[in-house]
Amino acid sequence: MMSNQETIARVQQFVAELNQGNLESIRQYIAADFFTYAPPTDEPSATDVYYDLGSDLKAGFPDLKITVADLKPEGDLLKGRLTLSGTKTGDLWGAPATGQPVTWTTAVSIRSANGTFAVNLDGLALPELLGTLRELDLVNPPDEMDKPPKYPVVIPDFLLKVVFNGQVADKPCSHLADIKVTEPTTDVCEDCVAQGDIWPALRMCLICGYVGCCDTSKNKHMKQHFEKTGHPIFRSIRMDEGWIWCYEDNVFFPKRTLEKYR
Repeated sequence: MMSNQETIARVQQFVAELNQGNLESIRQYIAADFFTYAPPTDEPSATDVYYDLGSDLKAGFPDLKITVADLKPEGDLLKGRLTLSGTKTGDLWGAPATGQPVTWTTAVSIRSANGTFAVNLDGLALPELLGTLRELDLVNPPDEMDKPPKYPVVIPDFLLKVVFNGQVADKPCSHLADIKVTEPTTDVCEDCVAQGDIWPALRMCLICGYVGCCDTSKNKHMKQHFEKTGHPIFRSIRMDEGWIWCYEDNVFFPKRTLEKYR
């Protein structure tokens, strides 16, 4: 078992290799299990998820720099601060380059596991993430949330799941078994069309197939549908999205969950 100092040195070696552009080091240093969750074989491993995220960020920020500072032992963990910085000169999840420098810092916990690391971003919460996403032109500013997005952005399900559920593992939902319809038959919110309104994104009820506008829209027709019918579970039908949300259980599921019901 490595000492704390040996683990810190290995973390810094990993960071140095990443900053030299060696994304394959993620496969060498990052454990297959998440910090508090061991994914089953039909789900991507933590190694795969972080490799994909790293590849996406490197494409958007070719000069991406990572620092891990102030690492200190706390029980069997190392606690510190992770900072990502770079200039957005490339495409990121559908949003084009801005040429703007961006810096993002979060608290981080690291657990050593047989020479690899399980990492937890302790400060990954919705308010902070939204601010960063807006800075990257991935999400509309607050006063334009009810309007169509500027770009065809699709944010990775992993980030949405961690932010909305507060964990990597699935949370329980008593309504998945109620799913009857998975594919839409329209690509408009007919209630908005009848009122002459626009919407930022569309949702489809997985019980009856009703299509309505999202909760950031002016009319919130999907939420009205839930309140009227009691149908709590819907999916996103925006672009290639297929994630699921349940109003009653307040839980998010990634697109791969939808595939099980098709």
